[in-house]
Amino acid sequence: MRGELSLLLALARLALDERTLADCRALLAEHARRFDWGYFIDRAARHRLLPLAGRHITRHRLFHGEPGMPAIPYHWVYEAAYLATRDRAAVLAEEYGTVIDALTAHGPPFAVRKGPTVARLYKDPGLRRSNDLDLLIDRTDLPALADVLAGLGYRQGRPDESGTRLLDYRRSTRMFWQVNLPNALPLVKLANREFVESYRLDICFDIFPARSGEDCPTREMLAESVPFPMFGRTGPALGPAVRFIDLCTHLHKESTSLYYIENGSDLELLKFHDVALAALSVTDDKQWPEVRAAALRYGAERSVYYALHHVSLLYPEAVPSAELAHFRPADTAYLDEYGTFDGKPGSWAAPFLDRLFDVSRRDRVAAASSIPLT
Repeated sequence: MRGELSLLLALARLALDERTLADCRALLAEHARRFDWGYFIDRAARHRLLPLAGRHITRHRLFHGEPGMPAIPYHWVYEAAYLATRDRAAVLAEEYGTVIDALTAHGPPFAVRKGPTVARLYKDPGLRRSNDLDLLIDRTDLPALADVLAGLGYRQGRPDESGTRLLDYRRSTRMFWQVNLPNALPLVKLANREFVESYRLDICFDIFPARSGEDCPTREMLAESVPFPMFGRTGPALGPAVRFIDLCTHLHKESTSLYYIENGSDLELLKFHDVALAALSVTDDKQWPEVRAAALRYGAERSVYYALHHVSLLYPEAVPSAELAHFRPADTAYLDEYGTFDGKPGSWAAPFLDRLFDVSRRDRVAAASSIPLT
């Protein structure tokens, strides 16, 4: 593995122990003169790790090298990435807190997914860049939710090239999403703020991409939602076991769906790190049995194993071997499959760790996504 990638993997952790810091400094001392720092920044940004790596580089002074020769050039770039992410999070929290208040007071039943529940695991808003707010609702409640959010300036649309106005989606696009996907087209509001171009609300009807209709358990999940601190107030979130399963299902879906493969966001280290932190937070003896029971209840065992298997390759300390063995199915061939959720299945020839940092992997996918975006 290239030295730049070894360094990125070492920095892709919430906290660095003394051994890891020593390894980073040894790696920099040995290879820094040959490092392609543009390549490092590109891969760190693609994997959404630039703020996390930036804090480690700055806080632990990893940029110090030989006299007159910094180990990491332009280290202020990494500091700036961390500080900008922290300031951006404050702007988003101000707006999304208003959304939570309005929906709590006037909206239909809802629960917040991912975002603030995952951000809490990081304990620092500057470490994980967020773009949107994910909401789970029952499909029949979309008109009521959209009506409340229209009062805050949100509507379905996409920013134009200048980012100064919203464009309507084509009728065929609206119909495709309505008929085929467990999500609504996002609700967007232009922000005109220094760190935020627009606010985006992603509305989900079912956390399981392969299921819909009568089997959808959304109302059941909403009824079992729990209060969770977010944006300076308390809002509804999925219960702990379902919250973990949601992260695993989300990882499985985005790692294998054609749309995400095409735009290069299928394999992002941050998503695996999210699951690793969530797994490390499952410490109570009752919590893993609750995860097992919920996964069985909702038929999510394959997605949970997909996530745990790949996380164990990157963060072996995060996944208990007993849980990995419990969720392992008899047939694991699906671990190398993609396009299944699109109805266009294919298989990767290269193993996971080989394609993780390979930006040309999308060129080796035969099928194309059919999801319209305009």
